[in-house]
Amino acid sequence: MAENSAADRAAAVAAVHAGGAIVAVALDFGVAPATVRRWTARANAAARAGLSATAGLTDRKRSGRPPTAWSRPGADAAWRLWQASYLRLEQPTAAGCWETVRRVAATRGWQIPPVQTFLRRLRAEVPTAEVVRAREGRLAALATYPFQRRTVKDLAPLDIVNGDGYVHNLWVEPPGGGKPFRPRTWFWQDVRTRRVLAWRSGPTESADLVRLAFHDLVTTHGVPSAVLHDNTRAASAKWFVGKSPRWRHDRDDSVPGILDDLDVTVIHTGVEHEANGEARGHGWAKPVERCFKDLGEEIDKHPRAAGAYTGANPLAKPANYSKSGAGVALVWEVFLAIVADGVAQHNARPGRRTEAAAGRSLDETWEAEIATTPVRRLSRARESLLLMAVESTRVQRSGLFRLKAGRATGLPQNDYWHKDLVGLAGRHVVARFDPEDLHAGVEVFDMKGRWLCRAECRLPVGFRDVGGAKTHGRARRQYLKALDRANAARERMADVLDEHGVTLPAAAQQQRGPQKLVRMVPETEGRPDTERRKALRAKLDLGLKRMAEGQ
Repeated sequence: MAENSAADRAAAVAAVHAGGAIVAVALDFGVAPATVRRWTARANAAARAGLSATAGLTDRKRSGRPPTAWSRPGADAAWRLWQASYLRLEQPTAAGCWETVRRVAATRGWQIPPVQTFLRRLRAEVPTAEVVRAREGRLAALATYPFQRRTVKDLAPLDIVNGDGYVHNLWVEPPGGGKPFRPRTWFWQDVRTRRVLAWRSGPTESADLVRLAFHDLVTTHGVPSAVLHDNTRAASAKWFVGKSPRWRHDRDDSVPGILDDLDVTVIHTGVEHEANGEARGHGWAKPVERCFKDLGEEIDKHPRAAGAYTGANPLAKPANYSKSGAGVALVWEVFLAIVADGVAQHNARPGRRTEAAAGRSLDETWEAEIATTPVRRLSRARESLLLMAVESTRVQRSGLFRLKAGRATGLPQNDYWHKDLVGLAGRHVVARFDPEDLHAGVEVFDMKGRWLCRAECRLPVGFRDVGGAKTHGRARRQYLKALDRANAARERMADVLDEHGVTLPAAAQQQRGPQKLVRMVPETEGRPDTERRKALRAKLDLGLKRMAEGQ
């Protein structure tokens, strides 16, 4: 029975007093056993008080429930204040925010519930993602949205390669000796097979490091169809990737990119920005980020690197950590050997569970699929251009141009010159050069990538260097003599005209005297504007007369 009268409840209690089981009585009356027990207890209490059994089983009139925690005076205002204080990027504690609300409530007569009640209401009313966004920022909120899964079943090896830089947790001495530092390595990885194809290490993650690693990739395996990387300065230098429609500051004198020249598509991962300007790339979009976990174990914790490991973060320093790295830093050549061994172990490890490997090693997957994949190759000449740095500059009137490369050394900028550049004065050219030897000359190209010449470096000389002045004067005289000989070798224009029978008219050959002011030819009578023209001619005559009198 859904509802029971006092008589029904009394009958149920009587059945229990008669020896009936509570469970059986509850089934007969269609209620829970606990309800029968409660009726029995109330009937017994009424009998002890001298009342009838039905008196204890009658529904009592309720006076109303006590007010809830949020119906008290000032509770809603306290909730709004606590929520505004708690949902901040400073991430204050719930108890600290409650203490702030308590001090305000004491002055305004509010009745506030305990801090646990505030937290329960927060979990019930505010979604977790909004709490993360408010307390941890926009970048942290990215983790509350599922990542997009992509398949590589339609890709072939070298269709897309992705790259990124990794900061090693090792102390390493620079190649020429000096203060130990933590080196950077740029890795290029094939997206289809997940195999690491090329890498280069250096003191910083620079555009040259990316370019040299790409040179190793191209010369060893071939030219990829597309590259995927972050939109960082090192990887997105315009001389490497070329112009981008997203860059409004691109100009016509921009250096043509290496990837443009090789017809390689550039794919940038997305970037999310925080309110304070902090940016975070979509690292999960690059598979190479996943291999950094393995490479960090295989390289940074290599047995030959014992003692040089710095720890993954400031709170995870090993017991043998040296703050300065003195005495424990690896020699540069040893570090390079460790990196090469770590990459080889990473590629050769069996049992990979990637989509393409399916239990094989990355090396086995690459060898099996690259054998049936057409590969683009470059000539030796074009491969060598990838080893050279590049810079755009403007040619001066004398055919001279200067490069900014090397100015960080504090020395004067290097000047370069070639006679073929004189005709390109005011135009921009592209210089490709060896950054390790700026005095060896540079290869000069136009903005479309066509080779022009090889310009030699012209080093500055001191003011008292007489020999340098003589050498420069001798070279300048030889240059002018060469121009004189070239000019004398050409026939005069008059001789060429006579040879071909080209003569001036007789009237034109006469020497003309000083020109005089000539009147206009009179207009034919009868035209509609004759009278107006006559008035203008009269004014002209008057003006000429006054000019003559003034002379």
